[in-house]
Amino acid sequence: MRTKRLTFHAFPSLAAALTLSVLLAVPSMAQQPQPGPKTVLVASGTVTGLYYPVAGALCRQMNQERPRHGLRCLVEATDGPVQNLAALRSGDVDLALIQSDWQAVAVRGEGRFSGTGPFKELRAVATLHAETITLLVRPEAEIDDLSKLKGKRVNLGPRGSALRNLSDLVIGAAGVRLPDDADMAPDVALAALCAGQLDAAFFAVGHPNASVMQATVQCGAVPLAVAGPGIDKLLSQRPDLTPADIPANLYPGVQEAVSSIGVAATLVTRADVPDETIREVVRVLLEERSELVEQHPVFNGLTRDTMADRARTAPPHPAAAAAFAATGPIQR
Repeated sequence: MRTKRLTFHAFPSLAAALTLSVLLAVPSMAQQPQPGPKTVLVASGTVTGLYYPVAGALCRQMNQERPRHGLRCLVEATDGPVQNLAALRSGDVDLALIQSDWQAVAVRGEGRFSGTGPFKELRAVATLHAETITLLVRPEAEIDDLSKLKGKRVNLGPRGSALRNLSDLVIGAAGVRLPDDADMAPDVALAALCAGQLDAAFFAVGHPNASVMQATVQCGAVPLAVAGPGIDKLLSQRPDLTPADIPANLYPGVQEAVSSIGVAATLVTRADVPDETIREVVRVLLEERSELVEQHPVFNGLTRDTMADRARTAPPHPAAAAAFAATGPIQR
């Protein structure tokens, strides 16, 4: 009898133990950590520059759809294109904003990148706004075309800077020699122009631009067209340069668009960055452009065709190329 009682109680104990183990296991499985959003890092520029808010606007729009795509976009402030490309190459970031001329030298492994060689995995995502070569002249200097710069006091920018390289290209293409050119930083040149110490000064900026507004308002400076046969030939030789206009009615006294050229701000990535990440970036650029413009006017004027192909030298990321092509043929 005692054995029966022991046997009788043993089975319920075993059943209870099994039941308890299942009950304990269920919460344990329910409490398994769920995968969080995948972080997408975008290398931009200095917090006082233009690329930082541009990247911020893009990330802000992407993050609004995070429950759908599972991506968490973050902006990383940097010192500029050299740091951006190094971080992209090492895998520290997923996307980077750089000028189109930097894209070209990185692809070829030239200049600052001669030591590391060609960036073979660099891929283009989209071309954004133009950074227009803006040549401001004082009305009193009587400069109405590039040839009239000869003999004038002209600032080309600090030697070795990206601005200086662009200014030298323009002056060379126009066939103008400036033996006594200045090499001031843009902010110093702006003050010198308004003080009458310069007749003209080169800038490379996206429009609208606060410095250009200041020069037009405070000292009546006007933008001069960067155009002519020599400039056309330069554009044909340099795919990393692009035609660019200073839009009409942005600045006092500028009622018509002013022709120029420039480099373009480009968004680049690596070949191994997942397709779904790049598709979402391009979707935001194509479908949420009005929301981007509300955050920063530099997005105004972007078109699908220019974003897909303008001033591009790196191969496109396959997902970006497919996303642009899905909306129709690209007009080049």
